[in-house]
Amino acid sequence: MRDPLAELEAEWAEEDAEQVRRAEEVESVQDSMPKRRKPGTRLTDRLDAEDLPRERLVRLGAEALSNAELVAILLSTGDREENVLEKSRNLLKDRGLVGLLRSEVQELKQVSGLGTAKVTRIKAAVELAARGLADDEWPAREPFRSSKQVFERYRGLLGDLVHEEVWVLVLDQQHCLIREERLYKGMVHGASVRVAELLRPVIVHQGPAMIVVHNHPSGSPSPSRADREMTSDLQSASATMGIELLDHVIVTRSDFASMAKLNLLNGDHANSAVRGSQLSEPSSEERYRG
Repeated sequence: MRDPLAELEAEWAEEDAEQVRRAEEVESVQDSMPKRRKPGTRLTDRLDAEDLPRERLVRLGAEALSNAELVAILLSTGDREENVLEKSRNLLKDRGLVGLLRSEVQELKQVSGLGTAKVTRIKAAVELAARGLADDEWPAREPFRSSKQVFERYRGLLGDLVHEEVWVLVLDQQHCLIREERLYKGMVHGASVRVAELLRPVIVHQGPAMIVVHNHPSGSPSPSRADREMTSDLQSASATMGIELLDHVIVTRSDFASMAKLNLLNGDHANSAVRGSQLSEPSSEERYRG
């Protein structure tokens, strides 16, 4: 027996499916068509060739370019709404140069017009600059002799960060750097550090000595209870492995604290903190044994 209602519903379903199919076809055709830019959104529409950022860098040197021009070179292209220089200026206006450099990859990818390629170019440039500054500030074969020297090398890398990072310095018998590794990158509230992970690069690269460096985004270098406990655990474990823990240095933008100077490498867990900048140049007793 026929069911007219069922037949109508089936017919309506077919019509709905046909409409969806046609809409998808139209959308597909539109997507395949070249997208029209707004007039004047190409940088070449606004500037003569010799005034483009890349050409200015070649002609005048990187130091002659503005921050926006340098960022524009990293971005390479703009989008349909803004040319690359406008995009760069707005990024700097919204975040500032330091904010842009500190932003994480996923955060930057939320900005319209910034895909993986552009974001990774920015982050790679920042990382290379930081490593280059560190290398310039500290000759590779100059031994570490004091906590102040550690601070001078790593304040540029860690002092301005808004999250905590923990670095391990693998040293040779003369306390020269064999290798440095960033092992932890945490939230502002701190990184959960495992002693075994801190010792891994020292063991792998056969370093007889090590230094731990980490930053306090709060701006105060005073070691927390967790810092003191981690230092104590690490010293016990490293001694068992025949590795000398020379120091654990806490770095901020303008100050530092040394666990060695606070006698926290000798079992003294007093709560009082001595800031590095309040100390005079290390005496022979305060220098790392070599």
